[in-house]
Amino acid sequence: MMELSEKIIKHRKANSWSQEDFAEKLNISRQAISRWENGTALPDAQNILQISKLFHVTTDYLLNDDYENDGDIPAVKTAAEETKALFSKKKHLHLIAAILSTIASLCWIIGMANSTHAVAAALLGFSFALSTFNAAVQFVLYCKKR
Repeated sequence: MMELSEKIIKHRKANSWSQEDFAEKLNISRQAISRWENGTALPDAQNILQISKLFHVTTDYLLNDDYENDGDIPAVKTAAEETKALFSKKKHLHLIAAILSTIASLCWIIGMANSTHAVAAALLGFSFALSTFNAAVQFVLYCKKR
């Protein structure tokens, strides 16, 4: 559980801003910042909006003591989970595409093995090498992020 005053201190210090620096950015007095950080006063709605923009956080995060970071907000948490699931599905598709590309290139090389066109055979060999490398990279990324 983190109160607004603690969040203001945390983010102000993370940005390496003094109370004076932060006050200038909000066009208010340093004493107002001090009162917010001591918990003896609260910023008004306009200042909350400005603070959220300066800190790159949501107003929900700032105003709800139960949220330790933006990721704790239910809508943000749901969106993050959906993005992760989509990314995982996309990784699977990339891996399958890389494997199929490698197999297709191998079949092409086998088909062109009897060809008298040395340039075509060389290009196909190069294509196979690239496809194999791509498949290997995709497999490593797939295993690493699992």
